[in-house]
Amino acid sequence: MEATTATKGDEIVDVRTVVEAISAAEDDSLDAPLYQVESLCMRCGENGITRFLLTLIPHFRKVLLSAFECPHCGERNNEVQFAGEIQPHGCYYCLDIPSGDQKMFNRQVVKSETATIKIPELDFEIPPEAQRGSLSTVEGILVRAVDELQALQVERKEVDPQTAEAIDMFLVKLKACASGDSSFTFSLDDPAGNSFIENP
Repeated sequence: MEATTATKGDEIVDVRTVVEAISAAEDDSLDAPLYQVESLCMRCGENGITRFLLTLIPHFRKVLLSAFECPHCGERNNEVQFAGEIQPHGCYYCLDIPSGDQKMFNRQVVKSETATIKIPELDFEIPPEAQRGSLSTVEGILVRAVDELQALQVERKEVDPQTAEAIDMFLVKLKACASGDSSFTFSLDDPAGNSFIENP
């Protein structure tokens, strides 16, 4: 991502100032401003805008939220990065989600770039490299997994119809979990200790 200038409100600042401001934010109240940086779009090669916000997730830690948007081709990308360091211990969360329990689906999930998500009942795994650092909900993570699996189904049906058919059958089960029609176990394992599932 290439960037030269950023705006803070109406004031234009350079990227080094943004990095220094974010690095210096030690206060837990974190009344940090939103920064906008002009960035290169990897899809079309034009310039888009990346917005950065340092925030504190209650009962968790400081994170840096970034959102890229290209006005030329419509490319969008959201990411969560940790404003701290690797924790001394890893973390493991496991939720038993009964069918129809919408409160469980609305729990916030922070998934770091080192975390693995599993649904053992479906023998399904989202490895660290499949979904980068993200801030979502249980439902949001499942819906995104469905969307990503469906994205290449047309091409798969032409190249490998058997695999495409197996994925279609699997998607029916995954959609049932994502919509709350099936009960399942949602586990999150992060050796770096930077992931989190909200506990209301």
